[in-house]
Amino acid sequence: MSYAIIRNTKYKRDNLKGIFRHNERRNKNYSNGNIDKEKSYLNYSLKKPKY
Repeated sequence: MSYAIIRNTKYKRDNLKGIFRHNERRNKNYSNGNIDKEKSYLNYSLKKPKY
């Protein structure tokens, strides 16, 4: 059985830069110690963002 998770959330324009950095793992420090930044190359986007 296949399924997908879709989240629709409203964001203000001022928050988008921080959200983008978080999602792309471009921040330097995270409160979650389980994040392995060496595996970031395995991440992929279905649609490339416009910077």
